[in-house]
Amino acid sequence: MANKRTRTRQLLLVKQLEHRLDKAMGERDVLSREVHHRVKNNLQVVSSLLNLQASSLNDNTVREEFLRGKRRIDTIALVHHRLYDHPDMRSIDLRAFLQQLTTSIADLQGGQRRTVSIGVECNGLKADQDTAIELGIIVCELVTNAYQHAFPHATGGHINVAVERVEGDLHRLVVSNNGVAADRATLSGPGKLGLEIVEALSEQLDGSLHVRTEGSPAFEILFRMKRPASAELNEA
Repeated sequence: MANKRTRTRQLLLVKQLEHRLDKAMGERDVLSREVHHRVKNNLQVVSSLLNLQASSLNDNTVREEFLRGKRRIDTIALVHHRLYDHPDMRSIDLRAFLQQLTTSIADLQGGQRRTVSIGVECNGLKADQDTAIELGIIVCELVTNAYQHAFPHATGGHINVAVERVEGDLHRLVVSNNGVAADRATLSGPGKLGLEIVEALSEQLDGSLHVRTEGSPAFEILFRMKRPASAELNEA
């Protein structure tokens, strides 16, 4: 009888602890959403200021660089906006997240939206917030570059985004398309594809960027991804 009462008390204690943990995690999710919302709003203010500054410049080259910076700030704001919409902030469904981002990027492309299709496959992978943000910016940069450089003719094409696990915490992101391949000399520098941002973010993910310029253009990022917190809790 005593053992039964002890087990009952232990079960009650476990349920109380689970309730407190769920409440704490829920409060953290609310705070995370608020942070992403405020970051997005602040970036939109910066973007508007850059746009105003660019409109007052007479030098076309300088104005274009201002607008280039504005577009990249808009991309980061978009990533935070889409992350804010995600139902589970502790474990980001990469396919849903990247699908939302690529759809938003496509919506900005005008007529190309109807002629260039995009596919996303992430093999059921989930990521923590920090990794999702960096992958999101990388994907937006590469998909935007594909729209701008890979399809110079009005014949359309396809962009594919794929994330897969290689082994352990090593993963691979590949953004490819069936458009025009670019030679290495056109992949960096003023007015070019500007892969410096992608390379820097790859390094932050403890990874590296590899470019294939022969055949179908492809950008491969090998990176390390830690397991999202919710996955660890589920196995605890």
